[in-house]
Amino acid sequence: MAFANASNYSKFQVIKRLTYLQDSMEVDVLKEWSGRGNIDKEINIPGKVLGFNYYESIYSPMVTASFLMQSTGGDTSDKDDFAGTLKDAAKIRGFEEVLIKVQNDSGTLDWTKKKRRFKIIGSPFNVDDPQKQLAYFPMVSMNGLFASNMVVKKVYGENGKVKVSSAVKKMLDNGFIMTDTEKYSLKGTWKRENIHNTENNMKITGNNEPLLDTINELCPKSVPEDGGDPGYFFFENIDGYNYKSIHMMIKDGYEKHKKENYRKTHTYTYIGGLDANVDKEEDPNDYRVLLPPTVRRDQDAINAIKGGTYSIRVCVINAQTQEYDEKIYTIHNNDRKTITLGEGIEVNPSNPAEIDPNSYCRTYTFYIDPNSESEGGNTTVTAEGGEKVDTPDLYLPRALMRYGLLHAQLVEIQVPCNLELTVGELIQLNIENITQDEKIIKEFNEHRSGLYLIMHLCHSFDPENSYTSLTLARDEYGRPSEF
Repeated sequence: MAFANASNYSKFQVIKRLTYLQDSMEVDVLKEWSGRGNIDKEINIPGKVLGFNYYESIYSPMVTASFLMQSTGGDTSDKDDFAGTLKDAAKIRGFEEVLIKVQNDSGTLDWTKKKRRFKIIGSPFNVDDPQKQLAYFPMVSMNGLFASNMVVKKVYGENGKVKVSSAVKKMLDNGFIMTDTEKYSLKGTWKRENIHNTENNMKITGNNEPLLDTINELCPKSVPEDGGDPGYFFFENIDGYNYKSIHMMIKDGYEKHKKENYRKTHTYTYIGGLDANVDKEEDPNDYRVLLPPTVRRDQDAINAIKGGTYSIRVCVINAQTQEYDEKIYTIHNNDRKTITLGEGIEVNPSNPAEIDPNSYCRTYTFYIDPNSESEGGNTTVTAEGGEKVDTPDLYLPRALMRYGLLHAQLVEIQVPCNLELTVGELIQLNIENITQDEKIIKEFNEHRSGLYLIMHLCHSFDPENSYTSLTLARDEYGRPSEF
């Protein structure tokens, strides 16, 4: 990996598959064709790729990408050949298949496998430039494109209730649509370790609702089985589909960072103003932040209060008996485990809920039908020996608080391209300690440095450079002692 400058890509291949005049053709848009080939089967698209961007987000159930190409056009004496701009010659209209493989010193970004490819989602549009003809191609993962056209028809937990995580697995495995040539299935698009098991059970009725929307709606209703806070994310990354709890992502991240090889590729250092005082040859850490970190949020007390991060009033109405009950949940009266990304300094050392435990700013109302088979949660035995159903009013407030707390701090950084990074992982960010004492340079700011969760990621490539842009989040200040 490069030390001060962004690294270069070593291989960049784009293959477009399309049907033209009812003939199957493959086009390599990066190679200079020395021969005409079989004009009936292949089209030479003159031009070169000026840039390629690859995007992942913990909030998106599909990976997206785009590339920018300079079109050279061209004339031909053969009536069967094509001339003109890229848009006119290739007649790209959307839904064409694209295979991409990028390699550099950090690893390989391989989107050439059967269920790991891209689809162009629109006709390329021209970018205004007085000097040259540019064409921009937006793309989305094939899984994301086809999944967006899938619906949930089945009932999960029909004879009782089913674990939410098991239902998610079944939804993904059962999701398929018929294409022009075959049945496209989502089976095999997820790994067992990427679907975190849930504690709570539910009856889930599809009602022909969109697949991706159905799974997303289950995220705040899911409780991890190891006793952690409710709250999941559903997203696609290089590893396929993920259904992960905030609790387990942080817990697993801690375990991974205990391993030296993983910690090396997931630790970054920003030394800006004092960079001239660093002996780069003696410093073994070449994973540097290229630009000053941009702080997008460092506490937002007003919106946190409005969003219910600190306290929420929950009103429950029994649809059968018309009984009414209400309870105020605060961030401190939590009977579940909360693992945070910092240590020693609380994000909320003093909040309105501590001053007045009866204060709240957000209210949620739930209608509970005890006789409804669709009412969800675990059936547990209370201390009095009776049965209690964990209805949504018991876990949704906790999930909303956990989501809000996670976004207490948002930081954007840019680093040399590291293809080993993906969203949902933790990285260690070390930030310089501003001081006039040059000898203290290797000690980092304990307040700003620490472990962060990767929320958004973009790998950017051009013919000369490549880099990775990250949006990071965390819920507490400080650096864990073991890191």
